[in-house]
Amino acid sequence: MSPVLRLRLPLTRSSARRLRAAFAAHLAANGVPPEVAGEVLLAADEAFINAFMHSGDVAGEVEVGAEVCDGHVLVEIRDQGCGFDAAALDVGSIPDPRASHGRGLFLMYHLMDQVEVRSREAEHGTLIRMVKAFTRPPLQARRLAG
Repeated sequence: MSPVLRLRLPLTRSSARRLRAAFAAHLAANGVPPEVAGEVLLAADEAFINAFMHSGDVAGEVEVGAEVCDGHVLVEIRDQGCGFDAAALDVGSIPDPRASHGRGLFLMYHLMDQVEVRSREAEHGTLIRMVKAFTRPPLQARRLAG
């Protein structure tokens, strides 16, 4: 089992860069293949950007975490914002590519193997929990690549 990466980031644009750098290093250090790491990074970035853009928590923080265990990457992004009605979203429909926003949850659901959204408008905060499975290359291939 790998160590768990935990960060508390302020809701600022520069925090998205910090999240990507920390996640990339954590995933690489724990043997996640680059193509899988890229999908996980994009999904985590979308979740963070959604918190930044839509939580309404201007002075708050976002808690982020990543864990690599048994061929899976688990990612959690939690904000303390206003929440939203997650059941009202249609993540199966292709978003309008000309729209300036509206692709985040669609991308998360299509990049990751499992996505769970816990959010209610009456309560504060949203939790996005995502899982991505991967297969590590055989040990011999890893030695040659390293």
